[in-house]
Amino acid sequence: MKVVYCAQFRDQTGYGVAARGYLKALDAFAKKKLNFLDLKIYSTVASKSDKFSQEELSLLQKYEFKNDHEIEQTLKEDYIFIWHLPPPMMVFADDKFEPSPGCSASMQKLLKHSSYNVSLLAWETDKVPAEWEENFDYFKPDMILVPSQWNKDVFSKTGIPCKVVPHVIQNISESSVPIPNIPFDLNEKFVILSSSQWTHRKGFDILLKAFFSEFGLRDDVLLLLKTYGSFTHDMQRIKAEIQHYKSTTLFKFNERPKDNNILILPGFLSSSNVAWLYQNSDVFALTSRGEGFGLPISEALINKKPVIVPREGGHVDFIHPDAGFFVDGHWDCCFLGIPPYETNGNYFECHIKDTREQLREAYTLWKNSPKELEKKGEIGYKYISENDYNPYSVGKKFIESLELLKNKTTVENNNIKSKRKRIKKELINSPKLENKIEYLKDSFKGKTCFVLATGPSLLEYDHKYLKNILKDNLVFSIKGAYELFPEETDFHFFNAANLPMPKGTFIQEHFQYKDKEPIVIASDNYPLHSRWSKFQKHDLFFQVPIRTQIDDQFLVKTLEFEAHTLDKTVERPCGPGIMYETVMYMAEHLGVSKIVTLGWDLNNDASEKESDHVHYYKEDEFFIKGDVLPWEIKATREATSQLVDWLKTKNITLQTASKNSRINDKIERIIL
Repeated sequence: MKVVYCAQFRDQTGYGVAARGYLKALDAFAKKKLNFLDLKIYSTVASKSDKFSQEELSLLQKYEFKNDHEIEQTLKEDYIFIWHLPPPMMVFADDKFEPSPGCSASMQKLLKHSSYNVSLLAWETDKVPAEWEENFDYFKPDMILVPSQWNKDVFSKTGIPCKVVPHVIQNISESSVPIPNIPFDLNEKFVILSSSQWTHRKGFDILLKAFFSEFGLRDDVLLLLKTYGSFTHDMQRIKAEIQHYKSTTLFKFNERPKDNNILILPGFLSSSNVAWLYQNSDVFALTSRGEGFGLPISEALINKKPVIVPREGGHVDFIHPDAGFFVDGHWDCCFLGIPPYETNGNYFECHIKDTREQLREAYTLWKNSPKELEKKGEIGYKYISENDYNPYSVGKKFIESLELLKNKTTVENNNIKSKRKRIKKELINSPKLENKIEYLKDSFKGKTCFVLATGPSLLEYDHKYLKNILKDNLVFSIKGAYELFPEETDFHFFNAANLPMPKGTFIQEHFQYKDKEPIVIASDNYPLHSRWSKFQKHDLFFQVPIRTQIDDQFLVKTLEFEAHTLDKTVERPCGPGIMYETVMYMAEHLGVSKIVTLGWDLNNDASEKESDHVHYYKEDEFFIKGDVLPWEIKATREATSQLVDWLKTKNITLQTASKNSRINDKIERIIL
């Protein structure tokens, strides 16, 4: 099995830590099952870190693409592509972030050419963000991998197959090195450790309020805050926030909390320093508002520390009921104020009162039955150790999930719609336009091709009746005709003329294909994406000459149809019009025996501007409005006589199912 795994391997973020953990798991599996897994990794570097262990560096060097040549070789093979990052990053990471060392930005290229693509992620509310759903619609993952059952429940709502692959949970260090200059004797205090980046979601406000109100007057309790800043909280603001909660805690007789019961440990600590912290702490506490998994919580448990955590979230998968003090709360609207956390999503709000009670219960055990408190830590450690959180087991579960993709049994016969899907896959993996054209040659030989244009006659037939006729046939849709027949369309043709306004909030496309995915043929007088959204999908792009630069050599005037067949040249003539430039030539190239047009009307002799050119739709606002040359409609209509003669030389019959079309009478009129 060949797998390309893209993630923030070189970052200091939570996604980076998780990715390096999964890489360790896949490596452990590969070592036991030799020659089964062919793994390459690609790093997108958003917030570079140099704090890697030697083991992590060795794994990066072992699996990372070394250069563009290695990537180009991989593109020619069948592989599964894993993208382990917040979905919107797939849109902009190639432009904004550093690629793997020695490589060019290649993330979208690797996804596009993959046999299957899998989104790997974690989330913290009960609703998939709209931005993420739009990314799924655009990139179309075959599967979503998540680290917890809680996340599976949420992401299964997308309709995309979803599997759970937990993170690796193991000790980060075999050694323990004391942190110098700690101004407390930790042996004499009930030490509560909390560790995470400081954000509102992590619920430090709840923990601090509960801590100050429960232990603010005690000398034998200490809260250790191992934390670091975020884009919402620098260290100055963190200290100010702690001071605020302390100063607003009021006891009877106007007493305030003591000043010596919190210690902040900012920034980076070595793994051996962290191991020492766990050894010298009594419990771990984190009252976060949402956890997709909860790596800091898992780290505490594997270090034999009982945990004080929310009752709900992804972390409950790996916590034995007797290893935790579970805080009650309620599900409430998310108010983080930063994308992609939408207020319509709910997160778990821990109750301050119950947080106090769980802290008190843990303190009472430490005070009166310390062995019982230690036993809870041992239970948590044993539960993780006896379940499948070690590197090999996680790697095995990872690969087993991917094998479901490779072993999918799909009933795929030789009908046109199934064939189109297979052809589209090959087109994606063909590097050059000439290769794509060669592959398409005679791919629908002998078939009837229905061409749906945008004239008024497209609406002559009952919509359901027409859909039923088209469903098992080869269908070309031109521009907006696709919107009426998305399920039936096999090839969609568009250019910049009468291009719809972009749709979508985050990823803007003029035509959205979602799960329909026809073969998309784009053409323009200017370079690709010069005049439309860079996110607009296409499979083939044809350059058409600019009208003012062809010395009046329009195809409808020269009538040299044979000179521009696709097996002779990929350069398109200037019709004018998409029907003469790409549509008829593509039908001929595919080897069809009959073309039936509907909506190709050319009715108005006096057309001198685009508004005179009648369509089936109302003349709504367009992103780019098409123009019509004064002579264009008449010349185009007259050229249909020579077009039908040329098609006959190719053994292709041209018919129209439109009663009101003005194309030449040589073209047979039929009724569907």
